[in-house]
Amino acid sequence: MAESGTSPKLALVEELRDYYEQIENVAEDAQELTAPLDDTQFNWRPSPKHWSISECLEHLNVADGLDLPLLAEEMERGRAAGMTGHGPFRYGFISRWFVGFMDAPPKFRVKAPKIYAPAPGLLKDRVVPEFLAIHQRMLELLTKANGLDLARIKVPSPAGPFKMSLGQRLALLAAHDRRHLWQAWQVRKNRGFPI
Repeated sequence: MAESGTSPKLALVEELRDYYEQIENVAEDAQELTAPLDDTQFNWRPSPKHWSISECLEHLNVADGLDLPLLAEEMERGRAAGMTGHGPFRYGFISRWFVGFMDAPPKFRVKAPKIYAPAPGLLKDRVVPEFLAIHQRMLELLTKANGLDLARIKVPSPAGPFKMSLGQRLALLAAHDRRHLWQAWQVRKNRGFPI
C-alpha cells in the first residue's frame, strides 16, 4: 500500500502505471473541456447527425459504467484462481490493433452499439460529476489489478460475445475515452459553437 500522501500509482507495475496516468489525463482533459461551458453549450450539436459534448461524455459514462463491473468481477475471479504476474505482458495482434483503432483521432466513424447510446439533453452538473466518479473508480480498479496476470485474465464485453485480456481492456478504456474526448473538443472548436 502507498504511504500516506503518495500516489498509489507509484506501487503499480509499469503497464498499470501507464494506464493510471492515461486515466488521470482523461479526467483532467474532461474538466478542462467542460469547466467554462453552460448547459446550452454543453448540449449544442454541430448537426443532427453529430453528438453534443454532453452526448460524448454521457456515452463514456454509459460504456465505462457497464465495463467496470465486468472488469472487477473478472479480476476477482483471476485473483481467486491464482492468475498472478508482474509482466511485461504480451498481447495478440488483433487486440492491439483494436485498441489502436479506437484511439483518437478516429480513423473511421463507427456507430455505437445501442447498449452504449447516450441520452440527449443532460445537464452538465449531472454528466461531468458522474464522469469524474467513474474515472476515480477506474483508478481504484487499476490499483487492485496490480499483481494480476493482465494477459491471461479475460474480460467479456457488454456489447458482444467476445473477450479481451484484462490489460487490453484497460488500454481500450483509455483509448476509447480519448477518442470521444477528441470528438467533444471538435464540437467546442466548431465555428458555429455558441459563445
